[in-house]
Amino acid sequence: MKQFFCLLFAIILFGCSLETNPIKSSLRKDDFLKEIIKDKEEYQIQILLTIINQNNTQFDFNEYEYQLDDNQYFYPASTNKLPIVILTLKKINELRSTGSEITLKSKIILNYKDDYSELVIRDSITSFQNLIADVFLVSDNSASNILIDFIGYNYFNDEMKNAGFDKTYLNHKFNPDPYVNSTWEISDLDNNIISSLNDNQKIIKADDNTNGLEKGDRRYFKGEILDESLNFSEKNRSSVTDMHNLIKYIFYPEIFDSTNNFNLNVEDYDFLRYWMSRFTYEDIGEKFIGDENFFETYNKFFIYGDEQSLSNKQIRVYNKIGQAYGTSIDNGLIKNYQDNVEFILTATIYTNKNKVINDNLYEYEEIAEPFLAKLSRGIYNELVD
Repeated sequence: MKQFFCLLFAIILFGCSLETNPIKSSLRKDDFLKEIIKDKEEYQIQILLTIINQNNTQFDFNEYEYQLDDNQYFYPASTNKLPIVILTLKKINELRSTGSEITLKSKIILNYKDDYSELVIRDSITSFQNLIADVFLVSDNSASNILIDFIGYNYFNDEMKNAGFDKTYLNHKFNPDPYVNSTWEISDLDNNIISSLNDNQKIIKADDNTNGLEKGDRRYFKGEILDESLNFSEKNRSSVTDMHNLIKYIFYPEIFDSTNNFNLNVEDYDFLRYWMSRFTYEDIGEKFIGDENFFETYNKFFIYGDEQSLSNKQIRVYNKIGQAYGTSIDNGLIKNYQDNVEFILTATIYTNKNKVINDNLYEYEEIAEPFLAKLSRGIYNELVD
């Protein structure tokens, strides 16, 4: 009899734990999501959720996970642009501490070195603010690659490791970009070069504990299908935990080490939060209005990923998405100020039905984007209810 009651208690406890995990509740309540998680290993789904409850000046963080495995590789794609922006702000602050007058709004001059290391004088003038705005509004590859040459690969990798994000590193630029093989030289208006030369770049290779580095059964290469996988051991990397903690750092820096490894100030945090939350048509994003490639909800997989116009303008998504090689990711903070709902969500899903890498035949619109939208809306509804 005692064993029976112990078993009954365990079943009740287990059932309650399922009900209190908003991820699992959301996955069970939606027919589309239920079908997807039948093949959750095939889709390589990973989800991490933090629910934030504020009580006066105190914050409670309740964390939930689903198939979280930081040793399981997935290609981070454009999500790595968020730490690139953060380190851009850090380097600007470092330059200012040595006497430079450069700011986010300062005019900067762009020239580049071509494949033969010859300097091509372009004298294109922009600002870091404009470059970063394009990164968040439309995930612009060219703008991101200019920022990489500003900070340098080794700087990125060393600073991320020093800050505790040791599964996030950068080995290459983002494609497509007509200047991907060029190196940008960035100067201020006094012709002082402020960019990194990227000399002696150290390539970081995935460690032996990393799983899933071979993607696809076959791969597309120069018009042919080759009977071999694509190896990602020297590709860019991040982890769900690193991405998630980076969002925490941006919105709740006080819970991290007071040494402030990224050397950001109040204005930097405000700047980041502002541009992360923008929809494509807002602010300088007005230049994208009318371009069918950049619809209202572009760059927002969470909440709005399966629609092209806003259904609920009360919900703000402060995020950075990524999508390439069959992997779709969103990482951000979702907040409704009116209903006082706030949570951080990081999720990734891999869709590649024909198991061919690099053929651009991935089920993004049919599966990945609806999955991320419905998942986040389901969690949101759990918290509202």
